[in-house]
Amino acid sequence: LGKELDLFTFHELSPGSAMFYPKGAYIYNKLQQFIREEYHKRSYQEVITPQLFHKSLWETSGHWEHYKDNMFLTQVEGQDFSLKPMNCPSHLLIYKRKLHSYRDLPIRMADFCCLHRNELSGVLGGLLRVRKFSQDDAHLFMTEEQLEDELLAIIDFAEFIYKKVFNFDYHIELSTKPEKAMGAPELWQKAEASLQNALKKKNLPFKINPGDGAFYGPKIDFHIKDAIGRSWQCATIQLDFNQPQRFDANYEGKDGKKHQVIMVHRALLGSLERFIGVLTEHFTGRFPLWLSPTQVIILTVADRHIAFAETIRKQYHDAGLQVEVDDRPESVPKKVRDAQLHQWNYILVVGDKEIQDNTVTVRTRKNEILGMKKGDVFLNELLAEIEKKEIK
Repeated sequence: LGKELDLFTFHELSPGSAMFYPKGAYIYNKLQQFIREEYHKRSYQEVITPQLFHKSLWETSGHWEHYKDNMFLTQVEGQDFSLKPMNCPSHLLIYKRKLHSYRDLPIRMADFCCLHRNELSGVLGGLLRVRKFSQDDAHLFMTEEQLEDELLAIIDFAEFIYKKVFNFDYHIELSTKPEKAMGAPELWQKAEASLQNALKKKNLPFKINPGDGAFYGPKIDFHIKDAIGRSWQCATIQLDFNQPQRFDANYEGKDGKKHQVIMVHRALLGSLERFIGVLTEHFTGRFPLWLSPTQVIILTVADRHIAFAETIRKQYHDAGLQVEVDDRPESVPKKVRDAQLHQWNYILVVGDKEIQDNTVTVRTRKNEILGMKKGDVFLNELLAEIEKKEIK
Protein backbone atom coordinates (compact mmCIF):
# COMPACT_ATOMS: atom_id res chain seq x y z
CA LEU A 1 0.00 0.00 0.00
CA GLY A 2 2.85 2.38 0.76
CA LYS A 3 4.08 2.15 -2.83
CA GLU A 4 0.58 2.07 -4.34
CA LEU A 5 -0.40 5.26 -2.55
CA ASP A 6 3.00 6.89 -3.21
CA LEU A 7 3.71 7.26 0.52
CA PHE A 8 7.09 5.59 1.12
CA THR A 9 9.54 3.01 -0.08
CA PHE A 10 12.79 1.28 0.88
CA HIS A 11 16.02 1.15 -1.10
CA GLU A 12 18.61 -1.61 -1.09
CA LEU A 13 21.33 1.01 -0.53
CA SER A 14 19.88 1.75 2.93
CA PRO A 15 18.24 -1.43 4.27
CA GLY A 16 15.72 -0.91 7.04
CA SER A 17 15.42 2.86 6.53
CA ALA A 18 12.27 4.25 4.94
CA MET A 19 12.22 7.01 2.35
CA PHE A 20 9.03 9.03 2.69
CA TYR A 21 7.66 10.68 -0.43
CA PRO A 22 5.77 13.99 -0.07
CA LYS A 23 2.44 12.32 0.78
CA GLY A 24 4.05 10.03 3.35
CA ALA A 25 6.02 12.92 4.81
CA TYR A 26 2.75 14.84 5.15
CA ILE A 27 1.31 12.06 7.35
CA TYR A 28 4.59 11.84 9.32
CA ASN A 29 4.60 15.58 9.98
CA LYS A 30 0.87 15.68 10.81
CA LEU A 31 1.37 13.02 13.50
CA GLN A 32 4.23 15.04 14.98
CA GLN A 33 2.10 18.21 14.85
CA PHE A 34 -0.76 16.42 16.62
CA ILE A 35 1.55 15.19 19.39
CA ARG A 36 3.18 18.63 19.74
CA GLU A 37 -0.25 20.24 20.20
CA GLU A 38 -1.04 17.70 22.92
CA TYR A 39 2.37 18.28 24.52
CA HIS A 40 1.57 21.98 24.83
CA LYS A 41 -1.68 21.17 26.66
CA ARG A 42 0.20 18.83 29.01
CA SER A 43 3.26 21.05 29.73
CA TYR A 44 5.91 19.00 27.90
CA GLN A 45 9.07 20.78 26.74
CA GLU A 46 10.79 19.67 23.54
CA VAL A 47 14.56 19.27 23.21
CA ILE A 48 16.89 18.38 20.32
CA THR A 49 19.82 16.07 21.00
CA PRO A 50 22.85 14.76 19.03
CA GLN A 51 22.92 11.56 16.99
CA LEU A 52 26.46 10.51 17.87
CA PHE A 53 27.82 9.95 21.38
CA HIS A 54 31.09 8.71 22.84
CA LYS A 55 31.02 5.21 24.29
CA SER A 56 31.56 6.58 27.81
CA LEU A 57 27.95 7.81 27.81
CA TRP A 58 26.73 4.31 26.93
CA GLU A 59 28.98 2.78 29.58
CA THR A 60 27.42 5.02 32.21
CA SER A 61 23.87 4.26 31.04
CA GLY A 62 24.48 0.51 30.82
CA HIS A 63 23.78 0.30 27.08
CA TRP A 64 27.40 -0.64 26.29
CA GLU A 65 27.06 -3.74 28.46
CA HIS A 66 23.43 -4.66 27.77
CA TYR A 67 22.59 -3.26 24.33
CA LYS A 68 25.85 -2.94 22.36
CA ASP A 69 24.93 -5.60 19.78
CA ASN A 70 21.96 -3.47 18.71
CA MET A 71 24.00 -0.29 18.28
CA PHE A 72 25.72 1.14 15.21
CA LEU A 73 29.34 1.68 16.26
CA THR A 74 31.97 3.83 14.63
CA GLN A 75 35.32 5.43 15.37
CA VAL A 76 36.07 9.14 15.32
CA GLU A 77 39.74 10.12 15.70
CA GLY A 78 40.49 6.74 17.26
CA GLN A 79 37.67 7.01 19.82
CA ASP A 80 34.63 4.69 20.02
CA PHE A 81 31.28 6.33 19.28
CA SER A 82 27.76 5.09 18.58
CA LEU A 83 24.64 6.39 16.90
CA LYS A 84 22.06 6.66 19.65
CA PRO A 85 19.52 3.82 19.89
CA MET A 86 17.61 5.64 22.65
CA ASN A 87 17.26 9.19 23.95
CA CYS A 88 17.32 8.55 27.70
CA PRO A 89 21.07 9.07 28.33
CA SER A 90 21.14 12.38 26.46
CA HIS A 91 18.07 13.56 28.36
CA LEU A 92 19.83 12.72 31.60
CA LEU A 93 22.75 14.89 30.46
CA ILE A 94 20.32 17.77 29.91
CA TYR A 95 18.67 17.16 33.27
CA LYS A 96 22.07 17.18 35.00
CA ARG A 97 23.17 20.53 33.58
CA LYS A 98 22.10 22.05 36.89
CA LEU A 99 20.82 20.97 40.30
CA HIS A 100 17.02 21.13 40.21
CA SER A 101 14.84 21.97 43.17
CA TYR A 102 11.79 19.87 44.01
CA ARG A 103 9.84 22.98 42.94
CA ASP A 104 11.08 22.47 39.34
CA LEU A 105 9.60 18.99 39.14
CA PRO A 106 8.08 17.29 37.31
CA ILE A 107 10.06 18.03 34.15
CA ARG A 108 8.53 16.49 31.00
CA MET A 109 11.22 16.40 28.30
CA ALA A 110 10.18 15.40 24.74
CA ASP A 111 12.33 14.56 21.71
CA PHE A 112 11.53 13.57 18.10
CA CYS A 113 15.19 12.99 17.10
CA CYS A 114 16.08 9.99 14.93
CA LEU A 115 17.20 6.74 16.53
CA HIS A 116 19.16 3.86 14.99
CA ARG A 117 19.04 0.23 16.10
CA ASN A 118 21.01 -2.50 14.38
CA GLU A 119 18.20 -4.98 13.71
CA LEU A 120 19.20 -8.17 11.89
CA SER A 121 18.23 -8.08 8.21
CA GLY A 122 16.10 -11.19 8.68
CA VAL A 123 13.71 -9.44 11.07
CA LEU A 124 13.27 -6.24 9.07
CA GLY A 125 9.72 -5.91 7.79
CA GLY A 126 8.54 -2.80 5.94
CA LEU A 127 7.71 0.08 8.27
CA LEU A 128 6.87 -2.32 11.07
CA ARG A 129 10.50 -3.23 11.84
CA VAL A 130 13.17 -0.74 10.79
CA ARG A 131 16.71 0.35 11.67
CA LYS A 132 16.21 4.12 11.52
CA PHE A 133 13.13 5.66 13.12
CA SER A 134 11.76 8.52 15.17
CA GLN A 135 9.56 8.25 18.26
CA ASP A 136 7.29 10.64 20.11
CA ASP A 137 9.79 10.02 22.87
CA ALA A 138 9.74 11.70 26.28
CA HIS A 139 11.36 11.32 29.68
CA LEU A 140 9.73 12.64 32.80
CA PHE A 141 11.74 13.52 35.90
CA MET A 142 9.89 13.63 39.21
CA THR A 143 9.85 13.03 42.94
CA GLU A 144 8.53 9.81 44.43
CA GLU A 145 5.44 11.69 45.65
CA GLN A 146 4.65 12.77 42.08
CA LEU A 147 5.12 9.33 40.51
CA GLU A 148 1.55 8.03 40.75
CA ASP A 149 -0.06 11.17 39.32
CA GLU A 150 2.44 11.27 36.44
CA LEU A 151 1.87 7.59 35.58
CA LEU A 152 -1.91 8.09 35.63
CA ALA A 153 -1.59 11.16 33.39
CA ILE A 154 0.54 9.24 30.88
CA ILE A 155 -1.98 6.38 30.80
CA ASP A 156 -4.77 8.94 30.21
CA PHE A 157 -2.71 10.45 27.36
CA ALA A 158 -2.24 7.00 25.77
CA GLU A 159 -5.94 6.15 26.10
CA PHE A 160 -6.87 9.51 24.54
CA ILE A 161 -4.74 8.69 21.49
CA TYR A 162 -5.75 5.06 21.03
CA LYS A 163 -9.38 5.19 22.09
CA LYS A 164 -10.67 8.69 21.32
CA VAL A 165 -8.57 9.75 18.31
CA PHE A 166 -7.90 6.49 16.46
CA ASN A 167 -10.54 4.16 17.93
CA PHE A 168 -8.14 1.21 18.07
CA ASP A 169 -8.75 -2.07 19.83
CA TYR A 170 -5.82 -2.68 22.15
CA HIS A 171 -4.68 -4.68 25.13
CA ILE A 172 -2.15 -3.82 27.83
CA GLU A 173 0.80 -5.88 29.05
CA LEU A 174 3.07 -5.32 32.04
CA SER A 175 6.56 -6.52 31.15
CA THR A 176 8.76 -7.50 34.09
CA LYS A 177 12.48 -7.92 34.80
CA PRO A 178 14.41 -9.68 32.00
CA GLU A 179 17.14 -12.23 32.60
CA LYS A 180 19.84 -9.71 31.64
CA ALA A 181 19.02 -6.63 33.69
CA MET A 182 20.84 -4.07 35.77
CA GLY A 183 19.96 -2.75 39.20
CA ALA A 184 19.08 -4.12 42.62
CA PRO A 185 16.12 -6.55 42.90
CA GLU A 186 14.35 -4.30 45.40
CA LEU A 187 14.35 -1.43 42.88
CA TRP A 188 12.76 -3.70 40.28
CA GLN A 189 10.11 -4.88 42.74
CA LYS A 190 9.31 -1.30 43.67
CA ALA A 191 9.06 -0.23 40.02
CA GLU A 192 6.88 -3.19 39.01
CA ALA A 193 4.53 -2.54 41.95
CA SER A 194 4.21 1.15 40.98
CA LEU A 195 3.18 0.28 37.41
CA GLN A 196 0.73 -2.40 38.58
CA ASN A 197 -0.87 0.00 41.04
CA ALA A 198 -1.35 2.66 38.35
CA LEU A 199 -3.10 0.20 36.03
CA LYS A 200 -5.30 -1.07 38.85
CA LYS A 201 -6.20 2.48 39.85
CA LYS A 202 -7.39 3.09 36.26
CA ASN A 203 -9.34 -0.22 36.34
CA LEU A 204 -7.52 -1.33 33.20
CA PRO A 205 -7.21 -5.06 32.51
CA PHE A 206 -3.65 -6.19 31.78
CA LYS A 207 -1.61 -9.33 31.53
CA ILE A 208 1.86 -9.96 32.89
CA ASN A 209 4.57 -10.50 30.28
CA PRO A 210 7.36 -12.09 32.38
CA GLY A 211 10.95 -11.19 31.52
CA ASP A 212 10.17 -8.77 28.68
CA GLY A 213 11.00 -5.50 30.45
CA ALA A 214 13.79 -3.17 29.33
CA PHE A 215 17.19 -3.92 30.86
CA TYR A 216 16.85 -0.83 33.09
CA GLY A 217 13.22 -1.16 34.22
CA PRO A 218 9.73 -2.70 33.85
CA LYS A 219 7.23 -1.31 31.37
CA ILE A 220 3.59 -1.03 30.39
CA ASP A 221 3.02 -1.77 26.70
CA PHE A 222 -0.07 -0.96 24.64
CA HIS A 223 -0.60 -3.53 21.87
CA ILE A 224 -2.95 -2.30 19.15
CA LYS A 225 -4.87 -4.54 16.78
CA ASP A 226 -4.91 -3.70 13.09
CA ALA A 227 -7.73 -4.26 10.60
CA ILE A 228 -6.79 -7.92 10.00
CA GLY A 229 -6.35 -8.73 13.68
CA ARG A 230 -2.56 -8.56 14.01
CA SER A 231 -1.20 -7.12 17.26
CA TRP A 232 1.51 -4.45 17.31
CA GLN A 233 3.27 -3.00 20.34
CA CYS A 234 3.32 0.79 19.96
CA ALA A 235 2.94 2.77 23.18
CA THR A 236 5.30 2.04 26.06
CA ILE A 237 5.63 3.47 29.59
CA GLN A 238 8.82 2.47 31.42
CA LEU A 239 9.77 3.18 35.01
CA ASP A 240 13.48 3.57 35.67
CA PHE A 241 15.15 3.85 39.08
CA ASN A 242 18.46 2.57 37.69
CA GLN A 243 19.73 5.11 35.13
CA PRO A 244 19.17 8.12 37.42
CA GLN A 245 21.28 6.26 40.00
CA ARG A 246 24.05 5.55 37.47
CA PHE A 247 24.09 9.19 36.31
CA ASP A 248 23.82 10.53 39.88
CA ALA A 249 20.78 12.54 38.79
CA ASN A 250 19.36 14.32 41.82
CA TYR A 251 17.17 17.16 42.98
CA GLU A 252 17.18 19.30 46.10
CA GLY A 253 14.28 18.34 48.37
CA LYS A 254 12.23 20.37 50.84
CA ASP A 255 14.76 19.35 53.49
CA GLY A 256 17.60 20.99 51.56
CA LYS A 257 19.21 17.59 50.88
CA LYS A 258 19.90 15.82 47.59
CA HIS A 259 17.50 13.07 46.56
CA GLN A 260 17.64 10.77 43.54
CA VAL A 261 15.18 11.78 40.85
CA ILE A 262 12.79 9.21 39.37
CA MET A 263 12.64 8.88 35.58
CA VAL A 264 9.78 7.58 33.44
CA HIS A 265 10.43 6.77 29.78
CA ARG A 266 7.37 6.94 27.52
CA ALA A 267 6.51 6.89 23.82
CA LEU A 268 2.82 6.83 22.95
CA LEU A 269 2.72 6.49 19.18
CA GLY A 270 6.04 4.71 19.54
CA SER A 271 8.04 4.51 16.33
CA LEU A 272 6.34 6.88 13.87
CA GLU A 273 7.42 4.54 11.07
CA ARG A 274 5.70 1.58 12.70
CA PHE A 275 2.64 3.63 13.61
CA ILE A 276 2.25 4.84 10.01
CA GLY A 277 2.66 1.25 8.81
CA VAL A 278 -0.10 0.09 11.18
CA LEU A 279 -2.34 3.05 10.25
CA THR A 280 -1.88 2.44 6.52
CA GLU A 281 -2.93 -1.21 6.85
CA HIS A 282 -5.66 -0.45 9.41
CA PHE A 283 -7.33 2.21 7.27
CA THR A 284 -6.36 0.38 4.02
CA GLY A 285 -5.06 3.75 2.83
CA ARG A 286 -8.34 5.55 3.62
CA PHE A 287 -6.86 8.00 6.11
CA PRO A 288 -9.17 10.26 8.13
CA LEU A 289 -9.39 13.76 6.71
CA TRP A 290 -7.13 15.42 9.31
CA LEU A 291 -4.29 13.01 8.51
CA SER A 292 -4.90 12.48 4.80
CA PRO A 293 -2.40 13.72 2.20
CA THR A 294 -5.21 13.51 -0.40
CA GLN A 295 -8.02 15.56 1.12
CA VAL A 296 -9.87 17.26 -1.75
CA ILE A 297 -9.67 16.91 -5.52
CA ILE A 298 -11.61 19.13 -7.92
CA LEU A 299 -12.68 17.61 -11.24
CA THR A 300 -13.49 19.77 -14.24
CA VAL A 301 -16.12 18.75 -16.80
CA ALA A 302 -14.45 20.76 -19.59
CA ASP A 303 -11.59 23.20 -20.13
CA ARG A 304 -13.89 26.20 -19.67
CA HIS A 305 -14.33 25.17 -16.02
CA ILE A 306 -10.61 25.20 -15.15
CA ALA A 307 -10.47 28.85 -14.03
CA PHE A 308 -13.36 28.35 -11.58
CA ALA A 309 -11.77 25.12 -10.30
CA GLU A 310 -8.50 26.95 -9.71
CA THR A 311 -10.33 29.66 -7.73
CA ILE A 312 -11.80 26.98 -5.44
CA ARG A 313 -8.43 25.21 -5.20
CA LYS A 314 -6.69 28.40 -4.09
CA GLN A 315 -9.39 29.14 -1.49
CA TYR A 316 -9.06 25.64 -0.02
CA HIS A 317 -5.27 25.60 -0.26
CA ASP A 318 -5.03 28.94 1.54
CA ALA A 319 -7.16 27.43 4.33
CA GLY A 320 -4.53 24.70 4.78
CA LEU A 321 -6.07 21.80 2.85
CA GLN A 322 -4.29 19.34 0.57
CA VAL A 323 -6.14 20.01 -2.68
CA GLU A 324 -5.54 19.43 -6.39
CA VAL A 325 -7.37 20.01 -9.68
CA ASP A 326 -7.81 17.21 -12.21
CA ASP A 327 -8.28 19.05 -15.51
CA ARG A 328 -7.32 16.15 -17.78
CA PRO A 329 -9.39 15.73 -20.97
CA GLU A 330 -11.03 12.60 -19.55
CA SER A 331 -14.67 11.82 -18.78
CA VAL A 332 -15.96 12.74 -15.32
CA PRO A 333 -16.74 9.07 -14.43
CA LYS A 334 -13.12 8.10 -15.22
CA LYS A 335 -11.77 11.00 -13.15
CA VAL A 336 -14.04 9.99 -10.26
CA ARG A 337 -12.81 6.37 -10.41
CA ASP A 338 -9.19 7.52 -10.46
CA ALA A 339 -9.79 9.86 -7.49
CA GLN A 340 -11.38 7.03 -5.50
CA LEU A 341 -8.49 4.68 -6.32
CA HIS A 342 -6.07 7.31 -4.99
CA GLN A 343 -8.20 7.67 -1.82
CA TRP A 344 -9.14 11.34 -2.14
CA ASN A 345 -11.46 11.97 0.81
CA TYR A 346 -13.73 14.36 -1.07
CA ILE A 347 -14.27 14.70 -4.82
CA LEU A 348 -15.69 17.99 -6.08
CA VAL A 349 -17.08 18.31 -9.61
CA VAL A 350 -17.42 21.70 -11.30
CA GLY A 351 -19.30 22.36 -14.55
CA ASP A 352 -21.61 24.98 -16.04
CA LYS A 353 -24.30 24.59 -13.38
CA GLU A 354 -21.76 24.90 -10.51
CA ILE A 355 -20.22 28.04 -12.01
CA GLN A 356 -23.68 29.58 -12.49
CA ASP A 357 -24.68 28.87 -8.86
CA ASN A 358 -21.19 29.37 -7.38
CA THR A 359 -21.28 25.84 -5.94
CA VAL A 360 -19.45 22.51 -6.10
CA THR A 361 -20.98 19.04 -6.41
CA VAL A 362 -19.56 16.84 -3.67
CA ARG A 363 -19.09 13.10 -3.37
CA THR A 364 -16.88 10.98 -1.12
CA ARG A 365 -14.34 8.28 -1.90
CA LYS A 366 -17.02 5.78 -0.78
CA ASN A 367 -19.20 7.16 -3.61
CA GLU A 368 -21.64 8.87 -1.26
CA ILE A 369 -23.27 11.78 -3.12
CA LEU A 370 -23.47 14.85 -0.88
CA GLY A 371 -24.89 17.09 -3.61
CA MET A 372 -24.30 20.73 -4.47
CA LYS A 373 -22.82 22.99 -1.80
CA LYS A 374 -21.51 26.53 -1.69
CA GLY A 375 -17.72 26.37 -1.83
CA ASP A 376 -17.16 28.38 1.35
CA VAL A 377 -19.86 26.48 3.26
CA PHE A 378 -18.30 23.12 2.39
CA LEU A 379 -14.85 24.45 3.27
CA ASN A 380 -16.09 25.26 6.78
CA GLU A 381 -17.53 21.73 7.07
CA LEU A 382 -14.13 20.29 6.14
CA LEU A 383 -12.28 22.46 8.65
CA ALA A 384 -14.72 21.37 11.38
CA GLU A 385 -14.17 17.70 10.50
CA ILE A 386 -10.40 18.21 10.69
CA GLU A 387 -10.67 20.01 14.03
CA LYS A 388 -12.72 17.14 15.51
CA LYS A 389 -10.37 14.51 14.01
CA GLU A 390 -13.37 12.49 12.90
CA ILE A 391 -12.91 9.05 11.37
CA LYS A 392 -15.14 8.66 8.28
